[in-house]
Amino acid sequence: MSLGGTYEPIDSVRGITNKSSGKMGLALAKEAYIRGADLTLVVANVSVEIPSVFDVIHVETSSEMNEVVLRLVPDFDIFISTAAVSDFEFKKKDDKKINSDSSLFLNLKPTTKIIRQVKKINPDIFLVGFKAEFNISKDEIICCARKQIESAGTDLVIANDISKSECNFGSDNNEVLIVDDDVLAVPLASKREIAKTIFDVISKKMEMHVH
Repeated sequence: MSLGGTYEPIDSVRGITNKSSGKMGLALAKEAYIRGADLTLVVANVSVEIPSVFDVIHVETSSEMNEVVLRLVPDFDIFISTAAVSDFEFKKKDDKKINSDSSLFLNLKPTTKIIRQVKKINPDIFLVGFKAEFNISKDEIICCARKQIESAGTDLVIANDISKSECNFGSDNNEVLIVDDDVLAVPLASKREIAKTIFDVISKKMEMHVH
């Protein structure tokens, strides 16, 4: 399972990241642990404390997360990608602190889409993706989720609108759509309760996946 927000350095001091707290990922990790899963967490920048009971690999950048995830996925049955991975990285990182006396133009390039690599390495893995969108309609969110299914081979996508006041980054609650061929709307609840519902769905899908 991956969680947290990756960080892309501009120079030796500054960088860009996002507001992902890691709370949803940690709630899922705790639920997986309770259900007896043997799991490894690939953790980027988070604002939560990860209990020592978990096997954790810390990463910083999207490329580091990509390397670790692709190394691990051949040995696991499920990969849950909750991490908010940077969509862009800098073409050239400055090893010193950039002078702030003049304007600065940043040259960015798209990062590798980690989730699109997973099924190429382990076609049998059950792949769960997350899709956070901002202030779009339910139909548009479902459309975005199904695009991820098409592009990455995701078996299940957990999609939500982070513009909602009680569901934004860092909140303790969430309201999600669980999307595959069907759509299950999970109303506002604690992330712990959302995690339980997600694993109930994963368990049912996994049984169908095996048979």
